[in-house]
Amino acid sequence: MKESTKFAFDISWVFVSQIVTLGSGFLLNILLSRWLGPGDFGLYTLTLTIFTISTLVAGLGIPETVVKFVADYKTDRERRDAVVTAGAVNGLLLGTSAGLVLFLFAGEIAALFSIPELSGLVRLAALAVPISILNTTLLGLLNGLREMRSYSFRFIIRSLLLVVLAAALIFAGFGPAGAVAALLFTEIGTLAFVAAVVRPHFRLSALNHRETTKKMLAFGSRVFIASAVYLVNTYTDTLLIGYLLTETDVGRYAVAIAIARVAFLSLPGSISTVNYPAISEYYSKGLADAVEAVISRSIRYCLVLLSIAGLLLICLAETIIEVLFGPAYLPAVPAFIVLVYGMIVFGAVSSVGPSLSAMNRPGLSSKVNVLVAGANVCLDLALIPLFGITGAAAGTAVSCTLLAVLILYILHRVFAVRVESAKIVKVFGAVTVFLLAFFLLRDTVHPYVLAAALTGLYGAYAYRAVLTPSDKIEIFGAITPLFGRFALRRLNGR
Repeated sequence: MKESTKFAFDISWVFVSQIVTLGSGFLLNILLSRWLGPGDFGLYTLTLTIFTISTLVAGLGIPETVVKFVADYKTDRERRDAVVTAGAVNGLLLGTSAGLVLFLFAGEIAALFSIPELSGLVRLAALAVPISILNTTLLGLLNGLREMRSYSFRFIIRSLLLVVLAAALIFAGFGPAGAVAALLFTEIGTLAFVAAVVRPHFRLSALNHRETTKKMLAFGSRVFIASAVYLVNTYTDTLLIGYLLTETDVGRYAVAIAIARVAFLSLPGSISTVNYPAISEYYSKGLADAVEAVISRSIRYCLVLLSIAGLLLICLAETIIEVLFGPAYLPAVPAFIVLVYGMIVFGAVSSVGPSLSAMNRPGLSSKVNVLVAGANVCLDLALIPLFGITGAAAGTAVSCTLLAVLILYILHRVFAVRVESAKIVKVFGAVTVFLLAFFLLRDTVHPYVLAAALTGLYGAYAYRAVLTPSDKIEIFGAITPLFGRFALRRLNGR
């Protein structure tokens, strides 16, 4: 299969799984926010945040390291098996230790947030930590081999299972504890699926176990610092809202950030998942032009799509939140608008964020994320007491934009990748102008009509101003085989 076509198919599979994952998570947020109310929904959100951070810290970068080394040793079965074995064994040990610590100190964590009800939920989530780490470590084998169909099916199964189990346990009357228990059962079920899928690609190997472990931990620790700080940076707003405000504020903010993440992390997440092993492979072979082409193309595609989505979401913000979550969550509208506006550029750049690690410089990513995390904490501490959840959104938006700028700077300065910064600035400026037009005209023109007209005009502008002629040819060239294969299946079905 032609590389560009395979790239399109890989992204298609991962994008579908991301849509299902984020879409089902979004649906679950809607259901839980309505069934539990802002207070209990805030409890669940805090527990999920603590669980997510714990799994990343406990993993010590091992899952990401497995992806990197499997991509490098794709044709060397012995070294590949040794890497995956070392990753699985060490990941399970680290995860078990972290889960035990989280379980034992759940009371202290609840006391930190002054929410006694949090302790039981944290203990329940602690049981899922080692299972989750083993899950993602084995999944790294599929990602490194670019077996994206099997990789994607795992996310689809996990998402659907989580929604079904959470809904069943909530209806059974278990409240937020039921939602957390659903997370535990889902990790167990998906681990069984992943173990069955990776079996043809992997066999246990103790070859050079100590040396392999040292090498993986050396690289993984650098990836871990970057990933851990990035994740803490991502959840700083939620944690500080829980600490400075109330669980009700956490629940309201959760709906705003949930929509923003679905809109701005699904497509970039799909592309970065495919990009990471591809960039690692190209870079190890010295194919600098191929690396630059992947990075530039990814940013352009995401920039067009995300800026259109951002404009539309901001124009319809109040309607979206009221219809999906109910009037009790309308105070989240200003925070939602600020988040969406601040994540347009960040979403596009995040599609190539992991490229620093893929090109063997995870330390640079760590330094950038530490700097941005510090700025985010300072902004949140200053703005949340003054503006509540909207202040948290502003702190997150500014820190996300800063992170995007620093990643682009490093790509250009360190790796000599030509970054089309002028196009990014042009797009951000155009979105700002169209948004000003919406807020000035919405009292004279029906908001829905105005949103549709402005989004259509901006979409035409973005298509002409951002995409290159080769981009347009490649897009149509990649889409055509997809439709051709679908038509062929329809004909064969008849």
